[in-house]
Amino acid sequence: MNKLIVVLLGLLAGLISIFFFNELIEFLASALLLKGQTQIAFNGFKICLTLPAAATNVLFAYAAVLITPLAGSVFFIEITLFWLNKTVSDVSRTFIIIFQLINIGYLIITIFTAIISVLLRLSFSTDWLQLLNCGKISYNQGLVFLLLVTIILLSYINVLAKRIKKSIPVISRK
Repeated sequence: MNKLIVVLLGLLAGLISIFFFNELIEFLASALLLKGQTQIAFNGFKICLTLPAAATNVLFAYAAVLITPLAGSVFFIEITLFWLNKTVSDVSRTFIIIFQLINIGYLIITIFTAIISVLLRLSFSTDWLQLLNCGKISYNQGLVFLLLVTIILLSYINVLAKRIKKSIPVISRK
């Protein structure tokens, strides 16, 4: 199979997992945990959720709903890492690595978007900012909270990069 097709398929599978499966997981979590109607709509090719107001919900339930897309990406990464260790085909390995890179990129973009939204509170609103407002968390406490979340996610990504590197065989050239 052509490498370009495999890369495109890995890219497509990664985008589907981010734009559809993670959002569906978040929708199910919000339907189970939050009071109020969660609205779901298609925005282009992405599923968009409108969560109910954070003020009417419990802080921990709202936080659990916000973390489910991140947990979904971590779940997909871990499953494909297990698959990567079991497969020997170069085509499958390429597909899996592209899929994992897309999900890792999603984790990075999500956390940095949250940081920017908290730093520039009045510029734009995100669900993370609603979470901090729900808990009546001050600006400094919100920064510390996001710093801890960032440290946890970046530590996970660092460990994950080492695990992925171990599972890719090195080809020695003479």
